[in-house]
Amino acid sequence: MVTRASIRGMDVATTPHRPFARTPATALALIGLVLSGILQILHVRTYLVPSGSSICSVGPTFDCNAVTLSRFSVFLDVPLPAWGALGFYCLMLLAWRSSRLLLPLSAFAALASVALLAEELLHVGAVCMFCEGIHLVAVALFIVTWLGRTGLTTTTRGDWVTAIAVPAVLWLGVRMFAPNYWSSVMWTRDIDIPMGVDDRGNPWIGAENPTLTVHEYTDYSCPHCRVASARMYRLVSANPKSLRIVRHQQPRLRCTDNAMSGCQMVRVALCAQDQGKFWEMDSWLFAHGSGERAVDVDAAATDVGVDATLLHACVDDLASQGRAAAFAKEARDRGIKGTPGYVVDDAVIDPVDLHALLKERL
Repeated sequence: MVTRASIRGMDVATTPHRPFARTPATALALIGLVLSGILQILHVRTYLVPSGSSICSVGPTFDCNAVTLSRFSVFLDVPLPAWGALGFYCLMLLAWRSSRLLLPLSAFAALASVALLAEELLHVGAVCMFCEGIHLVAVALFIVTWLGRTGLTTTTRGDWVTAIAVPAVLWLGVRMFAPNYWSSVMWTRDIDIPMGVDDRGNPWIGAENPTLTVHEYTDYSCPHCRVASARMYRLVSANPKSLRIVRHQQPRLRCTDNAMSGCQMVRVALCAQDQGKFWEMDSWLFAHGSGERAVDVDAAATDVGVDATLLHACVDDLASQGRAAAFAKEARDRGIKGTPGYVVDDAVIDPVDLHALLKERL
């Protein structure tokens, strides 16, 4: 006799698995690949074009440039957009093959996207339209894969080659042959250019008898300033007898001369200047302070090569806070509202206009 239970068992046993949605999954991975490519172009342009800006830079918290200039945008000497392109290429091939390996790898991509979003919010302080598009695609791909997981096929050797060997070869090619264009913003560099301090106590670097002097107002926690400073350093290196850069401080966190809660990085720079290492510390702070409000003073002292005890004592001295506040006040009085800011011949110059001016006069 056939019972209802046995019929139910037969129904379950004979019900076919729902086929995997290969086309939507492949399309999502392709979209992620395209967005990663666009973001990689933006990454290169932001570092190499002096007047570089982004179509999605519409404010301090919605700024692709701030994200692409952060120290988190390069991992193991490969830009994150390139990592994304490699990952989505692998996922696209696995999706087309309906491989079961797609499930764990798409889950990893979704988790990595959530982690990167948290990094943007917690450390960079800005989000990027293309980045968030990539994150949404990664999460959507995982959802599609999870819903159709019963239709995935057994992982084959070809799937492993697709997932590991092909991206590994492409990564090696990027690593070996792609120009290391972002290295110019790294702090580890030799400084063999004349330097000194002007009559107002501002440090300068470049020509001893300049034909053009640029006063640069920066904030160590500003990612834009990190790259802008590196660009100016390259210009000084190319024009050591005609161009001088004078560094001014314009911290976004207001300095006060009787409170020690802000301007720590300015104090670190000024105290390193007292030990004859301002420009080395200036570069170190840009590399390690972008998007941050404070830095590890001991690490700074060790890396730059200054006395840690003296540095700590100076940084914690209320007089150093007063010096930092005076520099910050000078920037506000000068009418410098954003960073980086520039003054040439006593006139405030827009960063975009500065590039044209330098090209004309150097």
